[in-house]
This record gives sequence, structure tokens and C-alpha cells, in this order.
Amino acid sequence: MKTQMRFTTPTLTAAGMVMLMGTTALAEDYSDQFGTLGIAGTISELTAIENPTPSDRFALGGALFLRGIETAFQERYRVGLAELDIDLPGLMTELNVNPTPEPFTPDVIADLFAEIGSHMDQAQAAMAPINATDQVAVTLDLGQVWFDINANGTREDSEDLLPVMVSLFVSQRELQHTLDAINAAGGAPTITFDTSDVAWLQAYTHVFAGTSEMVLAFDPTDIIAKVQTNVETIDTLRGGARPRMWLSPDDENLADLITIVLGALEQDPDPEHTRAALADFQAVIAHNVVFWDRVRAETDNNREFIPNASQDSALGLLFPPNIDRAWQAVLTDAEQVLSGELLIPHWRTGDQVGINLNAWLKDPAPLDVIGVLAGSDLAPYMERGPVATTRAISEFDEITGGNFALFAFTLN
Repeated sequence: MKTQMRFTTPTLTAAGMVMLMGTTALAEDYSDQFGTLGIAGTISELTAIENPTPSDRFALGGALFLRGIETAFQERYRVGLAELDIDLPGLMTELNVNPTPEPFTPDVIADLFAEIGSHMDQAQAAMAPINATDQVAVTLDLGQVWFDINANGTREDSEDLLPVMVSLFVSQRELQHTLDAINAAGGAPTITFDTSDVAWLQAYTHVFAGTSEMVLAFDPTDIIAKVQTNVETIDTLRGGARPRMWLSPDDENLADLITIVLGALEQDPDPEHTRAALADFQAVIAHNVVFWDRVRAETDNNREFIPNASQDSALGLLFPPNIDRAWQAVLTDAEQVLSGELLIPHWRTGDQVGINLNAWLKDPAPLDVIGVLAGSDLAPYMERGPVATTRAISEFDEITGGNFALFAFTLN
């Protein structure tokens, strides 16, 4: 279980503000390391540095963050889960199919998320010594970064960071067309990450860590084993032949996946994991506040990742005016929901009663989908009080031209 971190309202010291606004550190370029050594090799090289600079520490934190994703991809490839497309870290994009996968075992999913969480913890530890007054300047050509998905140590086109990330937002049918358009516009960008971006990455490690904690709270290993055994029994009884019905093999797999998800949610969740998830999600917001405070103080314009109103983004994205304020409003609501100050609405409670998520995360109960939808299973966590609305989300969606998912993914 993680220890809960305490954050106060971020305030830059006068000296730190001057350093951030008035000087630019000499950038260190880590592109060749990532391109030549891969993510794991870059971690080994950066870990061996006796007196790492703040930039070295940030580069190591970024490599460990990416390594958590890479290990998830490698595990999926190993057991033939390449075509999953589930909105969870490590499962959100399709991969090349392994022609000779190893047998899938029920503990794969829990192990995968435990590995992600471990790498997020390591990334946080690597960046923890970086202070607001430290000068971070890490140049990285994103075209040099790749995931060794099949774990053969050799870089392949389908393993580049760009196609993997783009596939999160476009269909497989549109992927190549989108990549061609990006390449025609100059290809993958080169970013110079700075001290502000340390807080951004710290926030993202907590996004992944918190999500992993929630999966582990409802450890699906036993229900996967049950479903796997029952499916094998059915296959044996029918002699391997597929029934002549309207269902395809993919439909059967989807039915099994739904059974696993619902079965896992109906288990008694582990409160240590849900409490750790609460701490992680609260840390996401705290780091995000620090990030925007630092970004607003910047006066340079050097291949920025996420810019302030006077800067340009090297990503090629056009960040709308006041997007920072709109996003902070979304996160303020989220922070109050996590603390229990705002309640989650339910269809049968009206606008004066809602669900206290904080109470559930601290003392969780099983989530029977029917009982949740009906509201009966959530009654112990319902109370009178201010109820959250979708106003901030709607305003953010409007300001981003309907691209809520893209910008939320970028800003975390």
C-alpha cells in the first residue's frame, strides 16, 4: 500500500520564480539514447550516473514511466492479447499479433497492472529530488522513442511511439492515413521538457498508478480462472465446433470479457488498494496545479510541450485561449468529488442527494451492476449535500471544439 502524500497550495519561492522566468538551462539531448538503447537500455544508462543532474532525473523518470507501458505491451504480446482495446493503461491500443503466443494464465492481468504500478512508483522516486528551483531542460526527439513490444531487442516500424500513441485516437483503418499526414507535416516533434513538465509527468505517473490500484482492488485472477475453465468445458462438449448462430468468435470473446469484468466488480474490493488509488488521484490534481503555476510563469518559448498563452507548442496542437483555466475547473470539481465535498449524482436521488465517492474509496463495497444502476447498493454511501454537475466538463469540451478526450489525455 502506498503512503498518502500531503500537498499544500503550490507556491514558488521568489528565487525559484526568477530562475524559471529569467534563465534557460542548457538542454541535454537524450534522443540518441532512447533511439539506440531502447527504453530499458536508457534506464540502465541513466541509473548508472553517480551524480545525476535534474535533467538526468527527469529523463530517468520519463524512461521508467514509458517502461511501465512497454512491459504491459510485452506481456500482452507474449500471451496473445494484442487485439484488446480497453480504456485502461497498457490496454488502450491494438498491437501486432504474436504468431506463436504462450498460454494465457489467469494471473496475467493482475501481474500486468502490478508491474505498471511498480514502474510508476520508481518514476516518482526518480523525480522526487527535483525542486522548483532546479533547471530541467530535456530535449527529446519523439521520433526516436520506441516500445520493444515483441521484446526481441530490435526496433520495428510498428513499435515507434508515434503510431502507438496516434492509435489511441483513430481507428486502425485511419491510422496509416493519419501517420502519413503527420509525416508530411514534418514528422514526430522534438520537445524540450522543462521544470514545469516535471509536475506534468509526476501527475501522469499517479494517473497510471491509481488506475492500477483500482484494478488490483478488484483482482480479476479468480474470475478469469473460473471463466476460462467453464469456456474450456463448453468447447470440449461441443467438440470445438462453433455454433451456427449470429455470434462470431469475437462476440464470444466479448461475452467472456463482460463476464470477467462484472464478476470482478462483484467481489469484495481490497480497501488498501482503493485507499491508495484515492491518494494517487488526489496527487494527480495537486501536481497538475503545480504544473500550471509553473507554466504561467515561463517567459521563454523553446520547443514547448504544453504552452502558456505566450508560447507555442512543438506538438503542433493549437491550445485554445484559457484552456488552463477551463481544465483547472474540471480538476477542481474532480478534487471535490474525491474529497467528498461534492457528491456524484444518481438518477433516483435528485439534485440534493448524491454518492460520496470518498466514503466508498475509504471503505469500499462490491459493485453489483444491477444494484448500482438501481441505486440500492449505493444507499450506504448516499447523503444530502451539493451534487456535482457537468458544467465544467461541458465548458472544457466547448473550448476545445469537441476534442475533450484528446486534450484531457494531453493535459492529464
